[in-house]
Amino acid sequence: MGRLSYGMLVSLDGYVRGPDGSLDWTEPDAQLHEHFNRIQAASALEVYGRHMWETMRYWQDPPAADLESPQYRGFAQAWQDTDKVVVSRSLSSVDAPRTRLWSRLDVGALRELVASAAGDVSISGPTLAAGALRAGLVDEVRAYVIPHVLGGGLRFLPDGYTTPLRLRSERRFAGGTVELVYDVG
Repeated sequence: MGRLSYGMLVSLDGYVRGPDGSLDWTEPDAQLHEHFNRIQAASALEVYGRHMWETMRYWQDPPAADLESPQYRGFAQAWQDTDKVVVSRSLSSVDAPRTRLWSRLDVGALRELVASAAGDVSISGPTLAAGALRAGLVDEVRAYVIPHVLGGGLRFLPDGYTTPLRLRSERRFAGGTVELVYDVG
């Protein structure tokens, strides 16, 4: 049985995208990228909202120059080797192997996917994750707090959502990012 984990890079003031929608403040350093490579390699399934899918599909066929970096090459391989579900009302198809499209978040189907997974399932995208959080499906929240203040934008956690969290671990990275891992409930 798998666990559902929601994790994102988040600004100190709680946003995953700035007011202009940019993500240029989120570039991980080599140490953090290696950490993400290990997490990606261990993931049994990735569930993405449309915007996260559009960001992450880059790894299906990155430019050859980017694959010269061992961190990028390792992440691309791990990402390509992972099954994915994209949840989007606006997409009519997805153009990557090992990837399925759902037109909406089906809480029952997601519950079954997580229960039958051979490992952890990751859900990414705060709008999509809000539905899973509110349905009580998320077992773990991972916040990678980046030392940057955005002043507004798309929030990491949905407004009005409340639940107790238990800190399981924390880790500091050389570039100033802090990983906070919480068990939900």
